[in-house]
Parts: sequence; structure tokens; C-alpha cells
Amino acid sequence: MDLKIKTETEEFHGRTCGIIKQENKFLIMRVNKTSYFHIPGGHIEIGEDSKEAIIREIKEEIGCDVQEANLFVIQENFWIRNNRKCHGIEFYYIIKPKQQLQMIDCEKVEIDKGEEKLLELKWVTSEELKDIDLRPTNIRDMLINGHYLKGLAHIVKKT
Repeated sequence: MDLKIKTETEEFHGRTCGIIKQENKFLIMRVNKTSYFHIPGGHIEIGEDSKEAIIREIKEEIGCDVQEANLFVIQENFWIRNNRKCHGIEFYYIIKPKQQLQMIDCEKVEIDKGEEKLLELKWVTSEELKDIDLRPTNIRDMLINGHYLKGLAHIVKKT
């Protein structure tokens, strides 16, 4: 069961995301042709720690095994969606895959808890990221500026 709680007025999400950089390009994705991209990852399952979750999510979404996963950002997001107050905690890891990945932009269908999702995977340079709506935007800015190399950060963003 996902670490996700919804009531009529509030929702909470516990997620984990994995930054993969290869040949000076980052792997980003979007689901069901949304207008924005994000870092690959997903909800943590109850009883699973965030590192176990990102290793599982990378295997499910990208199809590769993880050699190393190093935590670099814990981000808390607060927003309003459909008149609900939302709170999300996301753990961002720098991922080193066990094998070299094919650097091909592609689409694939994933079945997640009985729901069909279209995943679009795309490789982009930090320069190309400047023109892409990658959310959260502060993570995009950290990737562009190389701040993902500087160690752990805790970010709280209220909108």
C-alpha cells in the first residue's frame, strides 16, 4: 500500500525520486502526456524505507538495477489541489545504475495498481533543462547549477 493519505480536505504523499546522470544528460519523465516533467520515482510503500522504494521504482520504471543510491535532498511541498490542502515529503537520491543505460528517448506503458499509465522517458542536458517545465522547479535549478553534487539539503516549499 502506498504512503498516500486522502481525505475530503487534505492529502499527504510520501515519495522517493532518483536522479540519473549519464554522459552529461539527466533522465526525466512524464506520465500521461502532462504538461510538465519530473524525476523518475514514485510513492514509498508502507513498511518500505525511501532507499528501498527508489531501488524498486527505478527497476519498475527504467528496468535497471541500482548499484548505488545516495540521498541528496529531502523536500517538503505544500500546495492546494481541488480545494484540498496537500503535503508531500520527497526523498531525492543520486542513482548509479549497475549497467550503462541506453540513452534513447522512449514511451512505455506501465500498469500500476490496475491503472494503465503512459511513461515518457527523456534524456536532457542541464542547458536543455532551462527550457523544460521540470517540477519541482527548485530541483530543476539544482540540477542546472550542479548543486546536486554538494551534499544533503532539506527544502521546505510552501505555495
